[in-house]
Amino acid sequence: MADKFDFAALAKSWQQQPTATEAPPTAADLSKAKQRQTEQKYLMYGEWLGAVVMLVAAFWLAFHIPDWLGYLSALFLISGALSSAYIAWTVHKPILEYDNWSSSGLVQFRVRACTLTLRYYLYTQLSCAALVLFAGLLWLMQWWQIAQMTATLLVFYSLIVAPLCLVAIYRLQQKKKQKELELKQLSSLAKDFQPDAEL
Repeated sequence: MADKFDFAALAKSWQQQPTATEAPPTAADLSKAKQRQTEQKYLMYGEWLGAVVMLVAAFWLAFHIPDWLGYLSALFLISGALSSAYIAWTVHKPILEYDNWSSSGLVQFRVRACTLTLRYYLYTQLSCAALVLFAGLLWLMQWWQIAQMTATLLVFYSLIVAPLCLVAIYRLQQKKKQKELELKQLSSLAKDFQPDAEL
């Protein structure tokens, strides 16, 4: 046959081909990841500060409205502050402790950050919705004369807390859509780094 292969030469040539290896991350990649961790840390501190503000507001209500309704409102705020602080810790901690800075690790870091950010947005929306419902409950109790509401309590929840919560829910919904699109793209990119099961 005229088309005989020289398998020895072919094998030698094949072994000399450069193999695809995972390129180390660039300084820019590491800088962005570290910057994201720093932003996440400050975001967590900001949320803890918000929880402290809620605790202060709870004690203010308890001292300025010393009845069962004031205490109930204060307890509601305290539970919200504690849950906010706990959620902030559980959501941000995995990002702050991440340390795999290979190329695939950077992609996984971004996927994890997107996933946890979406979870955080959902928790925050639920917390805001609970505060809006509580404000509505106060008005219902006033309407049905179950309890005599003070003007301070109604103004605090109706004109300050509820509007801010509604704006937050709307803004977080917009951010969720952006993050969901980003997560879809990152998840597709992460699959390129996964080893082929058939190889």
